[in-house]
Amino acid sequence: MQRSTRMMDEQKAMHQRIVANPTTVTRAERNQIYRHPTPEEEDRLCRDKVGLTMPELKGKAIANSDTLTETECDLIVYGAGYDRGDPGSGSNSFWFIYLPPDDIQLVQKARELLVSDYENEVFNRAYKRSRHFDPVRRERKAQQKQDLLKAARPQWVHDMYDAKLPKWGFIIFRTAYGEGTDAKWQGFQFTYDMTMITVLCKCWRRAANLSSTHRPVFISDSSLDKADVDLLRRQFKIMRAQNQIPDRIATDCFLIVDEAVLNHRVISSKIIYTPKAPGDLDPWQSTLSLRAVDPDHDASAPAPSEADLSEYEGEITIPLPRVFDWLYYYFLVKSEDWETRYKATRKGLAELLVGIYLIFD
Repeated sequence: MQRSTRMMDEQKAMHQRIVANPTTVTRAERNQIYRHPTPEEEDRLCRDKVGLTMPELKGKAIANSDTLTETECDLIVYGAGYDRGDPGSGSNSFWFIYLPPDDIQLVQKARELLVSDYENEVFNRAYKRSRHFDPVRRERKAQQKQDLLKAARPQWVHDMYDAKLPKWGFIIFRTAYGEGTDAKWQGFQFTYDMTMITVLCKCWRRAANLSSTHRPVFISDSSLDKADVDLLRRQFKIMRAQNQIPDRIATDCFLIVDEAVLNHRVISSKIIYTPKAPGDLDPWQSTLSLRAVDPDHDASAPAPSEADLSEYEGEITIPLPRVFDWLYYYFLVKSEDWETRYKATRKGLAELLVGIYLIFD
C-alpha cells in the first residue's frame, strides 16, 4: 500500500513538543494521538452506554475491575466509539503506519513517552476482565454465524439437507455428435460439476454435503444425434417404464445438451461460474442455460400465463446455476406443477449474497 503524505505542520509540531516535554500534553491531545474522540464526545459516548465518563470508568477499573461489564471493558480496551456489532469501529490506534519513516518514528516516540503506569494498569485490568466474557462471546459469535448463514440460504437447501437423500440428480441427454463434440461433451460435464461445486459448496455452505450425493445421469448415445424433443420424450418414458432410471433421479423432468450448449463460450473457454456481484448481469441473462423438458406435457393443455412462457410447449430454459434448486421442486414439492416451479425458481436467488460466505471461508 502506498504511504500517505507527511503529517500536517500543526500535527507534527504537537508531536515534537510532546517528545520534548511529555508533561505538557492535554487529554485532548492524547486522544488525538490515539485517534480517540474528543474528550467531550468520548465522555458522552461512555455516559450513553454505561452511565460513566471515561475518567470515571477508568477509576472503576482501578478500584474494582471484577465488577466491570463486557461493555465497560470494550470501552476501555477498544475506545469509546467501539460497537460490538461493527468490528471495524473503535479507535484507529495505528493510523500512522503508512506515514513516511521519519514521521512514524516521531509518532512512536511521542506515544512511548505518553505511556504511564496508571494507563497501563487500567488497560491490563480491563483486558484481563474481558477474558471472563470469552465463552459468552464465542456463543454469541456462533449464533450470529448461524443466523447469517440461515438468512443467506434459500429454503430448498435446508429441506434438501434435512431430507438426507442418498442420491439425487437429473437425466441429461446429449443430442450433438458431430466432429469434435466428444471433447466438448467432456467439457460440459466438467462445467456442470464445477458449477455444482460452486453453488453447493461455496454459495450455500450447508449444502456442501449435497454435492457428494448429486449424481446426474449423462446419456451419450449417437442414435440420439439431432434428436428432437418428441423423440427424447419417448426415450425417457421407455427408460422410466423399464425401471432404467436410477432411484432418486428425477422422473418428471430431463435436461438437454444440444449443439448450442456444447458450442457455448462457457464450455469452449472453460469459464467457471462465479456468484453474481452487485451490478453484474443476472445469471438468467448471462449464464450457460439448459433446456428442461416435461416428459408428460400435454400439448393440448392451455399454456401457462407467465409472459416468459407465452410459447410454452412443455419445456423451459434454466441457467445452469439454477439446475440444483430446480431439483428441489421435484423431490420435495411434488404437488406443484411446472409453471409454479418455474416461477419460484425464476424469481429465486441464483447467486450468493455477496460478503456472507467470505466471512466464514
